[in-house]
Amino acid sequence: FLKTNMNKKFSLVIIGIIIVVLIVGGYFVFSKREKKPSEYQVPKEYEVPKKEGKEYFYKIKGIGFKKEAWAEYKIEGYGVKFYGEKEEKSIGKILVKIISLPIKGKEYYGIEMDGLKDSPFENIIFAMLFAKDGQGSYYLMKQKKAPTLCLTSAPSEGEIPEYFDKNNLESEYKVDLSTWNFVGEEEMTLESGKKIKVLKFKMEGGAYGSRDLWLSPDVPIYLVLNRETIEGKSRSITLTNFGLDGGLPNFTDEDLKACEKESPVSFPLPPEASKFFCQTDADCACGVDKQTGQCAFGNKNFIDTSKQCPDFCTGFAGQFRIKCVANVCQPVPVR
Repeated sequence: FLKTNMNKKFSLVIIGIIIVVLIVGGYFVFSKREKKPSEYQVPKEYEVPKKEGKEYFYKIKGIGFKKEAWAEYKIEGYGVKFYGEKEEKSIGKILVKIISLPIKGKEYYGIEMDGLKDSPFENIIFAMLFAKDGQGSYYLMKQKKAPTLCLTSAPSEGEIPEYFDKNNLESEYKVDLSTWNFVGEEEMTLESGKKIKVLKFKMEGGAYGSRDLWLSPDVPIYLVLNRETIEGKSRSITLTNFGLDGGLPNFTDEDLKACEKESPVSFPLPPEASKFFCQTDADCACGVDKQTGQCAFGNKNFIDTSKQCPDFCTGFAGQFRIKCVANVCQPVPVR
């Protein structure tokens, strides 16, 4: 019985050795064979595009600088209008023009924005101008019956309004795809009846909520729509019409003299400018004009401060304060 049991154990050991030899031998034989490629290949049209370097942009070829081109926009949700105890969102329009002006003997090109009826900055004209040689810039602003302001630095880092800057004048507009998601493109018809190609982008989440950005290569300065939605409340700027000529600047040679002086205002002040006279910052206020009911800043005796226009008084990003400069109440960039 003992001998038989030992024979069985010996047989099992032999069988185990044979199995190990077969496994090891098979590994070396098959591992040397050339591996065949997979039968399934991912079609190229489904391959994820690779980022080149650190930059990842959607590039739009557009009109670029075209003097006298213009675009009209409808603005909704910026500022408020008050009627007694009732508060209503302001819906108005602005006119944006591509202009060129001579300042101190040098030609500057840029964008002018005119506040039209019922816009939160009605009767205000603003322009950002850049030297064609890339050396220097000016920012002009004037309100009806008020002196012209000429600044050499951009209020709030050049975002007045935030939708426009020097990039809108270039022949190629870049959209940063690390910030924006490309949604798609389509043809749309404006209120004026003009048909344009639109490229749509979207930004989701974050402290600023969601944001939609529509651009078009057919439109001067590219912008078709910018809509921001924060906690269920929206504000937007939407293109209604545009043209490639006739957009003449509202700033005159007289306005440009403000850039020749150290002081940003011109003297003597016209009689109606007494509404803006001040001796200290405490003399100035912002709200609505007691006579017209429109958003306004100036001497506190002419302003009803119980009715406020937040975006008008402080700027979209809180970049302005109304201060007394050279005896004139005017918006001054916050440093």
